[in-house]
Amino acid sequence: MDLNHQSSIINRQSSILWAFLRRDIINEISYKLSFFLQLLGIFPVVLMFFFLSRLVGSTISGPLQPYGGSYFPFVLIGIAVQNYLTVSLSRFSGSLRESQLSGTLEAVLATPVRLPFFLMGSTAYSFVFNALRIFIYLAVGSLLFDVHFNWARLPAAFGIICLTIAAFSSLGIFSASFIMVFKRGDPVNWGFSVISWLLGGVYYPVSILPLWLQKVASIIPMTHSLEALRLILLTEEGFGCLWDNVLILGLWGAIGLPVSLFCFRYTLNRAKMQGALGHY
Repeated sequence: MDLNHQSSIINRQSSILWAFLRRDIINEISYKLSFFLQLLGIFPVVLMFFFLSRLVGSTISGPLQPYGGSYFPFVLIGIAVQNYLTVSLSRFSGSLRESQLSGTLEAVLATPVRLPFFLMGSTAYSFVFNALRIFIYLAVGSLLFDVHFNWARLPAAFGIICLTIAAFSSLGIFSASFIMVFKRGDPVNWGFSVISWLLGGVYYPVSILPLWLQKVASIIPMTHSLEALRLILLTEEGFGCLWDNVLILGLWGAIGLPVSLFCFRYTLNRAKMQGALGHY
């Protein structure tokens, strides 16, 4: 009976999650020009970095050897994954602010929707859409600029992206906790964005950093996500070399998600007691 009850709850919450996703898909597609421009915006970005790679590629070819030696595919993966960091850090808090401004936050939280499913549902479309953007980035590089990716390893890359979503989401939910309390001003979003862009290996290999900054970079999830994806898609290295990256990303998800959910629940309850849930 308990198992049936648990199964019923999971099915109900999953259907709610799907309803969130379906709502956002319908909403976004209804603005056809905006949706088209978001996809079209990928092409000038890829083109810009292609020309940039012709300028800087030869100057850092040594540090790029572990990733195939070419700067363009290296940075292409970097800017594609950077979108996920941006979404993770901004979408949770952004969705929360939208609900506060529209006056729907209290109404939604009064329903039987469990908190993790509310947060997941509010951001599901953004993660799905940006997964599509990553594929388009790689496809554009491959079709238009003759970049070779190891497409046979795409399932392994998808697994890393799932771990990346979990790790980045822990930061995004923690960021939303600040928005719940302070409404504006978010040091988590700002801090991790800056640190990840500077030290995570988005635009240049981590190996060119001073040793003490490399040690800082080694605890950032962006570093391990990019390292794993580049080794999977740009080299023939065995999967054994990915275990450290998988472990760090897994720890960020396994520890970070429960901690961030606890912080968000705490700030949510505090806002309820203070009657500030709908304040903006």
